[in-house]
Amino acid sequence: MQIKRRVSLATIYLGGVLICLWQTATAQVIDWSSQEGKSRLILAESKQDFFQLAPHFEGQENKVFCGVASMTIIANALRVDADNTKIPQDSRLISKEESAYFPKGVSPLFHRYSQASILASSTLTKSQLLGKPKTTQFTGQLGMQLEELEALAQSLNFKTSKTHVDTKQLANTEYLSGVKQHLISALQQQRAYIIANYARASLKQKGAGHFSPIVAYHHDSDSFLIMDVSNTYQNWVWVNSQALLKAMATMDVNKNRGFVIVEEPS
Repeated sequence: MQIKRRVSLATIYLGGVLICLWQTATAQVIDWSSQEGKSRLILAESKQDFFQLAPHFEGQENKVFCGVASMTIIANALRVDADNTKIPQDSRLISKEESAYFPKGVSPLFHRYSQASILASSTLTKSQLLGKPKTTQFTGQLGMQLEELEALAQSLNFKTSKTHVDTKQLANTEYLSGVKQHLISALQQQRAYIIANYARASLKQKGAGHFSPIVAYHHDSDSFLIMDVSNTYQNWVWVNSQALLKAMATMDVNKNRGFVIVEEPS
C-alpha cells in the first residue's frame, strides 16, 4: 500500500484501486478521543494545562452550572494539596448521622471546592443561576455571563484577565492572530488557566451559551482543546481557532462572549 497526501486530501492506492479520503483534520470540531484527536494531544506544543486540570475534572451538576464547574476545576487545580485546610469542606456531601461514625475530631470530607461551596463567597447564588431574578442588569437570565464568571473568580481572590471577542474584528487577521496568541501565551504560563465562553450553535453543537476550560493548542491543525464540562452529552473536542473565536464573538445579553484567564495573584 502506498499513501500520498495533498493538503487535506489523502490518495490511497489499494490493490490497484484509487481511493480518496477527506481527512478529519479539515473539520472544525474533532473528538479528542478519535485517532486524529489523540494524535493532536500527543503532538501539541502547549498542553501542560490538560495534565494539570484533568485530575480535578468534574462534569457540571446541572444544565446551567458550566461556569461553576469550570471554576471549581481550576480552583482545585490551583489550591488543593495535602496541607491546604483553608478550602471549606462541603458539609452537604455527608449527613450528620453519617459523619458521627467517624472518630471524634476526624472529618470524612476533603478540603476541596465543590460546585456548591465555590459559590459561598460570591454575590451570585445558586437560585439566581437557576433563573431567580437578579439585582443586576442581567435580571431573569439563566446561568451567568462572562463578567459574572470573572466576579466569581475574584470573590475567591484570584487574579483575572477578561477578553470579549469583537464580532466586527473577525475579518481582521491581525486582530484574530493577537487574540489567538493571547490564548497560546496563557496556556504556556505556569498555573494560569483559561475558561472560554462561547455559543455552541456556532460550532454546530446542541445547546446555547457555554463555559469550559481551554487546555491545549496544536499548531499544525491550528486548534484548541476544550475540556467540555457537559460530559453527559458532549465530549472534549479540538476546535479550529477561527471557529472558536467566531463562537466567542457572539452576543450574550448585552456583551460578546470571550474568555477569562484565572491565576493566583503574585
